[in-house]
Amino acid sequence: MWRLNLHVHSVALTRFSAERCFKFDRLERDVSEAPPMPFLFGLAVRKFCYAATMLLPVGTTMLVITPALGYDDSDCVRQVVVPVAVYEEFSSWAEMDAARKRALDRTNQSAIGQVVGVEVKSSRENRAEIVNSDAEQRFKQLEQTSLAGFVRVKILEENRKTTDSGGSLSMKSEVTVCVPKSQAVKKEEQERIDRLQRPPKLVDPTTIAWFDPVTGEPRVWYWREAQVYEFFDNSGFHPRTGDKLLIVDRKIVNEWRQTVDRTKREAADRVQREAAQREAEAQRQAKTARAGELCDQTAAGPYDPDRPKTVPGVPWDVLRGAGGEAAEACESAVRLYPEERRYRFQLARAYQALDPKKALPLLQVLMRQNYRAAYDNYGWALLDTRVGRNDLAGAVASFRQGANLGDPGAMVSLATMISKGRVEGVGPDEAIRLFKRAASMGHRDAAEAIDRMMEGQHQAEQKRLQNEQAARAFMGIVGGALGGIGRR
Repeated sequence: MWRLNLHVHSVALTRFSAERCFKFDRLERDVSEAPPMPFLFGLAVRKFCYAATMLLPVGTTMLVITPALGYDDSDCVRQVVVPVAVYEEFSSWAEMDAARKRALDRTNQSAIGQVVGVEVKSSRENRAEIVNSDAEQRFKQLEQTSLAGFVRVKILEENRKTTDSGGSLSMKSEVTVCVPKSQAVKKEEQERIDRLQRPPKLVDPTTIAWFDPVTGEPRVWYWREAQVYEFFDNSGFHPRTGDKLLIVDRKIVNEWRQTVDRTKREAADRVQREAAQREAEAQRQAKTARAGELCDQTAAGPYDPDRPKTVPGVPWDVLRGAGGEAAEACESAVRLYPEERRYRFQLARAYQALDPKKALPLLQVLMRQNYRAAYDNYGWALLDTRVGRNDLAGAVASFRQGANLGDPGAMVSLATMISKGRVEGVGPDEAIRLFKRAASMGHRDAAEAIDRMMEGQHQAEQKRLQNEQAARAFMGIVGGALGGIGRR
């Protein structure tokens, strides 16, 4: 931006006239032109000069204030003040003006050269040329601009000497040189000005450039609430909360990146957990859909007379090793089919493997409903040391009632107690009868028990016979001995 500056010159008035004022006006315009001085300022100089001609006597020293075009301070990266002294000769008084023009040009050239470190030449058209290829790009803007546009010249002293053959001009000045901003800096400043005139907009932090690659200055503002960040391209206030936006720094950028990484890890963990939960739920639903089948497969009584014939049943030794799985399956089956007594009985069997106290209420309900297999299990629960009741009479009564209802397991349990002599008033024949009845219903243990009892009876009979024979032989020996004695 160009602006007007006032320079004060000391001029010795020897022969001031309208013609000299006109020449002075032309001289000052020549020095300050480029771009040309506006006409009104030239007119002002002339009027000032004419007034001085009428008021001041010849030989008076006059201070002449001349307007000159200059630069704006905001156009400069920095400003440097340097002293400059120049000397010019001229062959005649008519060439004095041209000499002064050359002196001012040299003053400008010398000052700029001292500051920017390059040699600057100026043509008659005031076109600047930098004679240094390395600096050409840096000071490209000088090529189309008058040197006077980047300097402010304060003439401290100006002396003229004239002779018959010509004269000389010496000039001492104090020159303020503007080192102009680069186009990149100007562009950045203009963008900053434009940005300040519009409201902030949300930006994507994954694609933005956080900092200026040339200056390193931040280019992003942020708003944060707990672990939630929002980023904007301008300063201002958050459009929703009204909070003032803050400029980012490297610490904020690192914290945001750590938050993003942590959020990604948590999201991945959450996805993994949800997938595992979905898989577990799918398996649970599949198990639920097959709950009845799984309950039969894991806990059915092998001698339960009320189970389907297609269900083979699970021996007690096997059930004890898989009680948890059996209980889970049968719990689902009981929820799905609450009226099916078989699933409740099988759940009670699974509980007996884990915690027989939990089985007692289920078995008691089933006994009231005359579920035959429940009597045998209830009897053994009364004898289980984990229950702590040790009720032999109650167990025998439960076995007997189950046997009367036709449960082969209860028959075998009652017969076992009889064969061990734990039931009073009943002989082994009753045990054999019970075993045979249970064996006829497919109870393998009953058949084996019969064989053992028969073998035991056979051995007992053999021993009885042997004992009788031994007794007869002994009696014969004793009788012979007694007969001999009598004969003597």
